[in-house]
Amino acid sequence: MQQMPGENTEELWDLYTVDREKTGETHRRADELPQGKYHLAVHVCIFNSKNQLLIQQRQPFKKDWPNMWDISAAGSAVTGDNSAAAAQREVLEELGLDIDFSDARPFFTMNFSGGFDDFYIVRQDVDLRSLRLQKEEVRQVKWADKKEVIKMQAQGIMIPYWFLDRFFDIQGSYDYQGERIHTLTTGFAGIGHLESWMNFAEIIRNDFPGMETEQAMDRYCDTVIGHMKEGSAVYAADGRMIIGTLLFSKEEHKIGCLAVHPQYRRRGIARQMVQLMMTKLGHGKAVTVETFREGDKRAAAARAFYSSLGFVPGEERFYEGYPVQELIQQL
Repeated sequence: MQQMPGENTEELWDLYTVDREKTGETHRRADELPQGKYHLAVHVCIFNSKNQLLIQQRQPFKKDWPNMWDISAAGSAVTGDNSAAAAQREVLEELGLDIDFSDARPFFTMNFSGGFDDFYIVRQDVDLRSLRLQKEEVRQVKWADKKEVIKMQAQGIMIPYWFLDRFFDIQGSYDYQGERIHTLTTGFAGIGHLESWMNFAEIIRNDFPGMETEQAMDRYCDTVIGHMKEGSAVYAADGRMIIGTLLFSKEEHKIGCLAVHPQYRRRGIARQMVQLMMTKLGHGKAVTVETFREGDKRAAAARAFYSSLGFVPGEERFYEGYPVQELIQQL
């Protein structure tokens, strides 16, 4: 069989078990993979600060996906390569770009019929004029944004990775190791936040008297909807997930319910929600809140927080049969 330009059929791969353990055997690229044996491939996706993806057009004489546009660099790990070394080698060979992958891990791994495919994400503003393209592999390169990539896929000139559009949503949401970047925001909640709000309420319901039963939760949901319609429901969110809630009364200048997700406490989130609430209440009239009485096992954190905002103890009473105390903000 005549070897196509750029196709190194003598290339040797390490073989792996289904559990991704090396067998100690090697495999010639041109041969059919043995049953139950697999090899390792890598893909590297390079994004710039404009959230554009560096894409390459494969040479028309390539065996696989000829003349199609592809992501930045890709290939198979050769014998002796680990995943990171294969990624670094492929980028250097195809683009002439030397990126250190020694401390990098794949953003994710996909299984395919012949093995394991590790995907790496790099963020780097690359000057295309500085690249040295491997003529046996790469015809040309360019930067493309999400809209252009999706259009190219629809035109049938881009390899149809099913997940490619999602890559563009990673910027600002995940780091290159696949860890989610926490983006904390606060705002006034609308009906569109209700599902996440009530999902959060299930997490903290046992911390608040009167939310123990399903009937009570139904009543609480109705109350939340009313506050959302009145513009008196404040939320804190990590991305789209609500991790803090505050209901208040404009007329009474009263905090009805304030809660923060256990994993997000001590980050100033409650204070931020109160500050946002105050933009609706204004100043000049004292704000009140009912919380646990001093000595209650659940009192310490809440009372310390309100004390830090200038609240002082007021009248003791009962709420839903539970002993509470009114705290009043000093003006």
